[in-house]
Amino acid sequence: MEIQYLKKLQKNSKIGSQKIIGVTENEIQKVEKKFNIAFPKAYREFLFLAGKYIGNLPLYDTANLDDLSADWHQEIMWEELERTNATKDFHRPFWQFAESNGCEQFAFFYLDDGDDPTVYIADYKGLDADQKEIKSLERPFSTFIDQTIDQAYYYLKHGW
Repeated sequence: MEIQYLKKLQKNSKIGSQKIIGVTENEIQKVEKKFNIAFPKAYREFLFLAGKYIGNLPLYDTANLDDLSADWHQEIMWEELERTNATKDFHRPFWQFAESNGCEQFAFFYLDDGDDPTVYIADYKGLDADQKEIKSLERPFSTFIDQTIDQAYYYLKHGW
């Protein structure tokens, strides 16, 4: 796969002692077919480079394609969205690309937002664990990943 958006990730395939591991284009296509979707180009590059294991990238607890595309994981996500009455906020097709604590917090993008979509965060609304708030990070996926790489190096140097 030719890398257009995530050149920084391609150049930083090992951060500290952890090497990122990607998935094949065939594995990406299987997931797209399973959900009848098409991933944006920037995310396809991410999967190709780091879709199996993200190494030291600080991307919540789960960001690997196998878990995110598993039926059980999708069920957990939708249960959490229903529990927090957040399903009403999702009127467009989206993909959760990283999550934490059983989908209590997660990062996603809308699938109809071009090749390098804007990143959004779904998280608790204030201190209320029974409500979700959706926030745009106002940056494209590729910039988000570039900043995540910078953050990983910062954590390696200064600690969490």
